[in-house]
Order: sequence, then C-alpha cells, then structure tokens
Amino acid sequence: MNGFEIRREKKMEDIIKAAGELFSIKGFKSVSIAEIAKKSNVSQVSIYNFFGNKENLAKQVLFNLMDSTMKELEVIVSHDISYRNKIEKLFAISLKSADSIDENLYRSEFIKDQAVQNFLEEYKKTKTEPLLMNLIEQGSNEGYLDSSISTESILLYIDSINSVLQTNISKKTRVDLGKLFYYGLLGEKNSLQIK
Repeated sequence: MNGFEIRREKKMEDIIKAAGELFSIKGFKSVSIAEIAKKSNVSQVSIYNFFGNKENLAKQVLFNLMDSTMKELEVIVSHDISYRNKIEKLFAISLKSADSIDENLYRSEFIKDQAVQNFLEEYKKTKTEPLLMNLIEQGSNEGYLDSSISTESILLYIDSINSVLQTNISKKTRVDLGKLFYYGLLGEKNSLQIK
C-alpha cells in the first residue's frame, strides 16, 4: 500500500469507529452524517465518497462488529477450557455485543437489504456454523448437551433464536433470549449437566 491508500484506509476506519460509537449511544436514526464527520475528523464528502449513504456505512459498522465479535468467539472456543466456562465467556461477549448494537438498526430498512441478507447467510455458513458445531460437539462430549439431540436440530434451534434476534425487540428481550439460549429455562444457577 502506498501512502495515499494507507491514509484512505485510516480515514475509513475512523469513520466506521465513530459511526459505531454514535449509533450505539444515540441510535441509528438520531445520528447525522455531519456528526459522524465531526467525530471522525473527516469531511462529509469523504463519508459519501467512501460509503454512499448512512445505510451503507451502518452495514459496514455491522459487518465490522460481527467480525470483531467472531474473532473473540473463535479465541474462546479454541481455548482448552470446559464447555461450561466457554458458555459463560460466550454469554458475556453476547451481552457486550447486544449493548453495542442500536435497536433501531434492526428496525431500519437496510437490515432487510438483499446484500445484507446475503452477507449474513454466507457468514452463518462459513463462520458461525463451524464454530457452533465445535462447541456442540464439546458440550455433548462433556455431558452438557443431550447427545440424543442431533447437531442439525441444535443448529435449527439456534437459527430460530437468531431469526427472532433480528426482529424489532428491545435490548432487555435480547438479553433475556440470550439467557434462555445459554442457560435454558432452569437458569444459570440451576443448569444441570446431562450424564
């Protein structure tokens, strides 16, 4: 990369970071391009040149958040620790991730955009499902998951929860669904190991 390309990449990163912070604090609809430009120390023209509009910028914020979250998840799943410890760490990351995504982002039209849906589907197939399959296998081997339930059924269950998470629900409901997913109806303190 030459100097121009390095500066261009740095500007784009600054814009994405500023937009993500502002969306998280003020909400997607309440943030203007002017505010993002000011926070990232670039001109509004640069934002439009790089991203076209606020919706495209929001897509990039979402994509970057997913990638950084996935990197954290991959580190946890690859560690040589128990399934239960992994679940606790994964739940903490999912709470942090829920806090950084504005509810209005899910209500906006861009989330229904075909390019976003294609990205999410491809991401699920190439990143999320392989990670989950490793985790499911470990959970079954350690007796935390019922080994009579197929991996396919567990993935369908997870997919159905993810579908609900992409709808118009509050952060509290997102957190509650996360608790149900990770700990079931019994709750964290009462979770039973299946042997």
